[in-house]
Amino acid sequence: MKTFFKYLFFVIVFFSITINAQNNKKYSGLWSEKESIYSGKNLKDSVKTVYFKMCNFKQSLSKSDKDRVVLYNDIRNFIYLDIDKYGRIKTELSEAGFAIDTFVSSINYKRSDRQIYDDKDWIKKNKYKTALKQYYPVQNYSLLLKLNSTQVEKDVTKIGGKIWQELTKHIYIYIYDELGRVKEEQEYSLHRFAETIKDTTHKKEDLFSRKLFTYNAKNQVINQKIIAGLQAKERSYSDLSTECNFCDDLQLKYSYDQLGRIIQIIMYGCGEIVDKEEYIYHPTKDYVEKVKCYVTGPGEMSNPTKRFVKTYNEQGDIIEKEFIPNSPQQTLTEKVRYYSYEYDSHNNWIKCNMYLEGTKEGEPSLVAERKIEYYN
Repeated sequence: MKTFFKYLFFVIVFFSITINAQNNKKYSGLWSEKESIYSGKNLKDSVKTVYFKMCNFKQSLSKSDKDRVVLYNDIRNFIYLDIDKYGRIKTELSEAGFAIDTFVSSINYKRSDRQIYDDKDWIKKNKYKTALKQYYPVQNYSLLLKLNSTQVEKDVTKIGGKIWQELTKHIYIYIYDELGRVKEEQEYSLHRFAETIKDTTHKKEDLFSRKLFTYNAKNQVINQKIIAGLQAKERSYSDLSTECNFCDDLQLKYSYDQLGRIIQIIMYGCGEIVDKEEYIYHPTKDYVEKVKCYVTGPGEMSNPTKRFVKTYNEQGDIIEKEFIPNSPQQTLTEKVRYYSYEYDSHNNWIKCNMYLEGTKEGEPSLVAERKIEYYN
């Protein structure tokens, strides 16, 4: 009996230590564009460059069907990426609306499209840690710190016989509370156009938005009130794959499970739910298996229905998307999309077969391929 109680005591202590260690574990609070569902990348490990192409259309597809599968396939988002050793995207090229059937062979710029980062800003923000573990494809973009970046485009246009330049700059400033938690995010969006750009300092009229963070007793963000800045006049707020006007009640709401994982995000504004995502985790493996989505606005325009369910594999890549009709009378051209993959040794996909006509049998509707180069 004494042996039993000693064993029971050991088990209780062991699991108590384990749970506390898990609860106290800290993760990077810095947003990584190459790993985020917000940017559609999901790239793992030390990626250096990525080349993307779509090819091998199903022979029976009509011209209109080809256009449809190119635009709406949940995979297409860029044709070339250049990433630095810190995981920051320096260059991204896209070819919206067109099927690129060959890898980009050379990158020639008439203008500079490269993103420039402030290393001091990166060092400072990279130190920020959070208890919230990041799971792909959870859209936790608004909960994470973003890096300041600058894009300068030279030789933009000729005005009065002189060449002018264009500068775009994004600045994120964070205010912390007495516990070291972020209590406010200020996003500035600068746009300068001149023959010689001298002033690159942000001003109050460059403020795009403010986010005010509310926490619960477990130090989890449960609400973010979103307030428009002067720069947001006549513009919309974008998040969760859609947009909403800057109404007085615009906000993001978060819910969590007992393990501290996000299980629901709601974007609410103008008196209604604009977007909602519910995350279902695998019962035994620690990854998101399904996402139940409800979307309105521009996000609805890129889908045939307001509601749909996305299924993901263990690598975080979508394998199925099922559309739920808005009404019993709605007829869908495609009710389910299917995807299958081939992977490299870093668990990044290099080939994706897309079945976009409601069945995963036979010839795929379209094939996407990626060529990925690594730092190591």
